[in-house]
Amino acid sequence: MPQGIGPIGIYHSHPFSSEIFHSHTDDATLLSLSNQFPNCISIVTNGEKINFYQMGLNSKPEEIQAEFIDPDIPKFLLISIDEDLNLIINNNLLNNKSDENRLKIAILNKLRDYLEEIWIKFEFLYDNSKVPKNDSINPYLVDKLTVEPIHLIIPEKFKDGNKIKLIIDRIDESEESKIENNQTCFNLNIKAKIPIYITNENQTFQRVSQAIKTELISNNILQKIYNCVIDYDKNIIITPDDYYLNFFRFYIRVLCFNKKELNETEFSLKNFEILLKLIALFENFKYMESNDKIRNQISMFIKNLKKFSKKFRRQNQLKNRIENLKKNIKQHF
Repeated sequence: MPQGIGPIGIYHSHPFSSEIFHSHTDDATLLSLSNQFPNCISIVTNGEKINFYQMGLNSKPEEIQAEFIDPDIPKFLLISIDEDLNLIINNNLLNNKSDENRLKIAILNKLRDYLEEIWIKFEFLYDNSKVPKNDSINPYLVDKLTVEPIHLIIPEKFKDGNKIKLIIDRIDESEESKIENNQTCFNLNIKAKIPIYITNENQTFQRVSQAIKTELISNNILQKIYNCVIDYDKNIIITPDDYYLNFFRFYIRVLCFNKKELNETEFSLKNFEILLKLIALFENFKYMESNDKIRNQISMFIKNLKKFSKKFRRQNQLKNRIENLKKNIKQHF
């Protein structure tokens, strides 16, 4: 989950049941989650009706009534990074393309170690001015992705020229280092713009530094490296981009490539399944009471879905589901 945002519960369906019920497996899952996040809920649907459950006395689930309201969404720090790297890779590691995942993991580990080591040297830059780490974050909190972000910058003295240089000479760190002359330089650009949700606005950048590091490195950059495409002909490593879906003013991040043909091979099925789940969730919004805010937010999200679906070969399948969703929502609202 994004920093500052926690789970509120679980959502699932029993699609071929005439009645909605909470199974023993559902009970155990809700109990486990409730021990970590008190007051979380379990939402169950059979495709027609929807029920809500919460853990009650004696660790037994109880059905509850739900009220749909327009929540207060916490503001966020909008953090960006855009750095070029030269990866010097031993040619012996490039020969076995059938085991490419091991190479990706080696790159991932090397980059993670470098970013962890250099983290305290990062500088915050906003509007071309350095932001002291003891500054309050409050003036920098925003609620839109289109505003000027805070840039994370690695000082030039920690670079080789104007790029970061990393040597990948072995798959496993336990292996003996094999520095040889037969090496190939690959170009890698790490680029991200991410919202860091903040629930306590009275903090300094120093206090939220760990949250920024976790969200940027573990939840963004390393995911992109693992899902990258290695172009052996052009000696570049292509990472997917962030695409944000506006879900009731909360941004859901999904990964996709700018080139449609890469999405077809890497992300088509994964993102197709994600979008289908989101559409199924929205189909249950017909049980919500209508108002202008909800109508506008649902309309915005459907537009996001439609635009995002154009990046994949399953576009026609998604288009039909989205059009049906629009009709169902329109009939109710």
